[in-house]
This record gives sequence, structure tokens and C-alpha cells, in this order.
Amino acid sequence: MASLSSLPTVSEDAPLQSTSAPPFDVIQYYSQLQGKDDPMPAPVAAVETLAELVSRSDSSTIQELLALLRSASSQLAAASFNPVSCTSGTAFFMRYLTLQRPPPEMSFREFKGELVAKAREFVKGSGKCRELIAVDMSDFVQDGSASPISELLPEDPADRTLEQTLLVHSYSRVVVQALLYAAQEQKKRFQVYVTESRPFGLGLKTHAILTAAGIPTQVILDSAVAYIMPKCDLAVVGAEAVCESGGLVNFIGGYQMAIAAKAMGKPLYALAESFKFTRLFPLSQYDLPSSLPSAPLTFPAPIDATSLKSNSVPPTPSRPMIDSKMPEALEMSDAATRHNPTLDYTTPDLITLILSDLGTMTPSGVSDCLLQIFGGE
Repeated sequence: MASLSSLPTVSEDAPLQSTSAPPFDVIQYYSQLQGKDDPMPAPVAAVETLAELVSRSDSSTIQELLALLRSASSQLAAASFNPVSCTSGTAFFMRYLTLQRPPPEMSFREFKGELVAKAREFVKGSGKCRELIAVDMSDFVQDGSASPISELLPEDPADRTLEQTLLVHSYSRVVVQALLYAAQEQKKRFQVYVTESRPFGLGLKTHAILTAAGIPTQVILDSAVAYIMPKCDLAVVGAEAVCESGGLVNFIGGYQMAIAAKAMGKPLYALAESFKFTRLFPLSQYDLPSSLPSAPLTFPAPIDATSLKSNSVPPTPSRPMIDSKMPEALEMSDAATRHNPTLDYTTPDLITLILSDLGTMTPSGVSDCLLQIFGGE
């Protein structure tokens, strides 16, 4: 990245806003964008937040603006529950800014206005990325079964009940949009298993959307992924971020799904917009950046057994007979849930293809895309 001293500066005619205006809280603004019923993707929300900051800033040089944006980016990463996705958005914004060379006759106020306009044009058009991916994904969704067994079935369509089966993880906007496009626009028939995706139960949202669209969908337990994999033709996942290695940062459970798919010879396709590409290069599950005060699944301090109450061990839930009622399930406490990870890293060797708005690529192609965006910095 070019040093700050080498970047051009443009004097400001007048401050963008009065210095008496209250300071802009980037964390609160970002939180509001992410707190909606169907929030925009985290990288897009990060870009919108920085654009709003630029529009309100009274900085008069590029050095001041870069310092302001770097500080805001660090604040967002430190406060974000998922700093990986947030950072990918702020990195794109910062890279775009450092590449700009405004003409001498342009005032710095005009330059900032143009920067904000370009950023918001990106935010507004970010949904087109999912449309492009949906079209590409439709080539992999077959109408009916992709199994050779289908050739032995009767020709009567009423008897051809075997359809292509997909296994989907959690909830992903781009995955849901791709499946809706295949079913509604291309009239393809297929069925979907979707993981429950604890602890937030995001798979239930996927189930509701697909069921409402007439797509046969069944929710499965996260622990049933290996059980159901032999019945599936392919697995499809979204991504919180796509690493430079070609691996995926995904909601917890994506890694185990990829392992099961690889072990059983099932292709796994990852759908991700290019603004989720990041220069992060983790070597293991434990290299993912985190803003939490302690690492997930750390052991608590030893407890004196004599201080435990005799009734602290719950009864064993059981359902001995077919007509027995379902037992009340044991639930993890909120504190125990908070100590569990919510993201994991899927290594590139487990991924068949990555479908992006930049095209369909193997995991190794991600580094080429990032090289084109960020250069050799």
C-alpha cells in the first residue's frame, strides 16, 4: 500500500459540515444497519458506514481522511461480533480510496462527495452479485435426479419421484436466491435438506422461505449431517468470507459438512459475492480473528465438588416407546452457548467450486482475484 506521504492532497474550500455538529458514532450506525429484520451483508454495511462517515467528516486532506477511516475500521472490527466480514468491506473501501487521484482543479469537498456517491452506488448494486451467482448456480441444479438410477425408472412422469437432493447449511441470502431462481424461473424440481444451524436456528428461516416457494424442504439436526449425506447429490454453502487460500469462513457447522461431503464423494459448492473475498490466510480453525475477550471453548476454573447441589445433574431424557411423548430436551445455558464458536474455517481442499459474481472458479482462483484487486501490497 502506498505510504500516506506519497498520496496527493487537495485543499478544502469549506468544511463539509459545521464543527459544532455532534460526532458521528460509526459503531452505532453500523449496528443499526445490522439490526434490521433482514440486514444487509456485513461487508456492504461496513462500506455504507464508512461512506456516511466521509459525508459527515470535516477532513481537509487525504491524509486526514485516511487516518479517520483507519480508526473507524479498527473500531468496527473490535466491536463487531464477526470482524472477518466487516474487515473485508472496510479493506475494499480503503483500497478504492488509495487508488484515487483527483484532478488538481477538483476541491476536496467535491472529491469526498464523489467518493461517497461511488460507495453508495456499490451498496445499491450489491444485490446484482447474487443475481449473477444464481444464474451460474442453476447449471448445477438439475430437474429431477442426477443419479444414473433415473434411467431405469418408468417414462411416466408421475412415477419419476426421485429428484435431485441438495444439502444446504444454515441461512445464506445468495444460496436461497439461487434455489428460488432455479425453482421459480427455470421450473426445476429438486428437494432440499437444511441444517438447523444452532445456536441461532438460522436453518429454520431457510426452511420457511423455500417451503413458501413450494420447494420440498426438510430441516435436519446439525448432528445428522453425516447421516443424511449419502441421500444427497451435492452440498451447497454460503460464506461469511472467502479467504485468500480459497477456504471459507462460515457459520459453525460448515466445516463438518464439507468433511462429510468429501468423505462420501459429494461435490460441495460455495456461493459467495466477490466483496466477501479477503486477504486473510488462516492455517487452522484457531487463526480466525475474534473480538471476543477469550477464545471459544476454554475450560472454566475448577469447581469444588462439595459446593455443587445434589440436584444439579438433570434427569436423562428418554422416549422408550413409539407412543411415548417427546421428552423435554436439555438446553445449554446462555453462558455455555456464548463460550462456543459461531464461525469455522473450511479448508480449500474440501471445496469443489466457488461460484462468485466474478465467475466460477476453483479455490486457487481466489488469490488471483485478490491480486487483481489489491495488487502486490
